[in-house]
Amino acid sequence: MKSQSINILRIDFILLLCVLVLIILGAAIMYSASSYKGETQKSSSEYFLSRHLVRVVVGVAIMIIVAAIPYQVWLGLSPIFYVVSLFMLVLLFTGSPFSVAANGSVRWLRFGPIAFQPSDFARYALILLLARVLKERGEELEDFWRGYAKMLLLVGVIVVPIALERDLSTAMMITIIAFVMFFFAQVKLSYLMVTASSFMSITLAYVLTSEYQRQRLISFINQLLESQTFPYQVKQSLISFAQGGLLGRGLGNSLQKYEFLPEAHKDFIFSILGEELGFIGAVFVLGLFMLFIYRGVRIARNAPDYYGVLLAGGITVCIGTYAMFNAGVAVALLPTTGLPMPFFSFGGSSLVSHLAAIGLLINISMQGHQNYANYFGWPALQDRLNRPIFKDKR
Repeated sequence: MKSQSINILRIDFILLLCVLVLIILGAAIMYSASSYKGETQKSSSEYFLSRHLVRVVVGVAIMIIVAAIPYQVWLGLSPIFYVVSLFMLVLLFTGSPFSVAANGSVRWLRFGPIAFQPSDFARYALILLLARVLKERGEELEDFWRGYAKMLLLVGVIVVPIALERDLSTAMMITIIAFVMFFFAQVKLSYLMVTASSFMSITLAYVLTSEYQRQRLISFINQLLESQTFPYQVKQSLISFAQGGLLGRGLGNSLQKYEFLPEAHKDFIFSILGEELGFIGAVFVLGLFMLFIYRGVRIARNAPDYYGVLLAGGITVCIGTYAMFNAGVAVALLPTTGLPMPFFSFGGSSLVSHLAAIGLLINISMQGHQNYANYFGWPALQDRLNRPIFKDKR
């Protein structure tokens, strides 16, 4: 994998500016959402902000380092990242002193002062490895069992431990991201449809066997059938948006952050944003994420090789999907998932991993050029629709 020449003038400055605005605005909203909890339960109102800013600095430093090194180097290291991530996921089940239990599940590892969720890094380790393997073994994808099934196994090895940690939402998100990367890699649509139906069946069976997940599903179905039946968090989230109105109550003036809305600085931070900045502010932030998705797709199209196409596509889908799912939960369009809002929610490993991924996007943009335009059009899609599910060996 030879890298193209790196030209700093080719950096997608619009994407970089978009991310910086999201980081700055996210820090302001996170401080407002967490100030009361920090003042009453911790040492000061700046307790969460100070930790968030440290993680921002670390994440930006890592982003710069990652951006300065050709992404082909990181692709070459992808098997190591994958194995290390898998090891950390398995470590959660060993009862080691490094495992941290919270809310009835063990999802965190702590090494001294550093605590993180292995799943946050595992998703990007998988994206890196898939970008490499799907390109290098693309021809094998025509065979379901000898090619495509092996790719599914790579995804399953990461997804299953995360699901067993009772983190079904993250497991589902990683699976969705992998499926989109399979689509970018031009896997037969018939293969994807067969796999998707199987995945949904397995997921439903898992939900029905888990009391906690089953209650979440029943609660969401009830709120769809009867508008008055909302879980407490969702109801408070909608109250936040109602109080915000068109222009909002003003930055720092949220009432819901006073312990009315649980996890206001984490899973439901978008609700605080809607209350303080109103409908206009919420649409502005979603617009920034849509701009990010557009620029990410543009970077993928102009990538110098198909490795870059798959990698940029996977990163863009990952961050964009997390943002849209978080917003969907906040406005009661999706069941409560516990997924954080990228660049906004309090959480170190999520923020740092996203910023490292932004570094990869920046590097791809520095090596890219319009003349490459590595993407397939409508004729290729029609060809995939016409191909049979299983290849005839006769």
